[in-house]
Amino acid sequence: MPKNYSFIFLFIVLCTSVVNLQAQTKIAYKDVLLNGKPARLNLSTGEFIFIGSDGNDSIVKAKRPDEDYSIERLNYHIVEPGENLLEISGQYGLTLSEIKAANNLKTTLVSVGQKLRVRNIEDEDVNNSESIWIVSKGHTLYYISKKTGISVETIKRLNGLKGNNLAIGQKLYLK
Repeated sequence: MPKNYSFIFLFIVLCTSVVNLQAQTKIAYKDVLLNGKPARLNLSTGEFIFIGSDGNDSIVKAKRPDEDYSIERLNYHIVEPGENLLEISGQYGLTLSEIKAANNLKTTLVSVGQKLRVRNIEDEDVNNSESIWIVSKGHTLYYISKKTGISVETIKRLNGLKGNNLAIGQKLYLK
């Protein structure tokens, strides 16, 4: 008789283990809209999966708390080492002339750390000369600070500048 109980007990433990193991491997998704497109949210990892019209899904990583995802930040591109204006314009679907006009550039030369407007170009208030400074030959952050009354630190923060280097034709936002 005790052997039968041990067999039943072993069978119950085995069945419970299988059910628990199966429940842990099940991935739970929730159907959501992300930027107006149908997507699925993986509830365990926080990743979004776009549901493409061709049946292919693409994974979008969830937001990390240390990154800026504001609309204002997404309107600009910060030049990374090794990038050139042609690559950047292609990355955002712009022509060279469009990106040059939007950023008031005379040449295609860009410097590392330079902030370029790449989206919502038509929203740019080009006529408001009080909020935009166009760098000319001999201009430094200190010179611009003295002329405008805005601190060097504020100008650097508003334009995402890490150092003090400026490029001729570069637009600096003062507000």
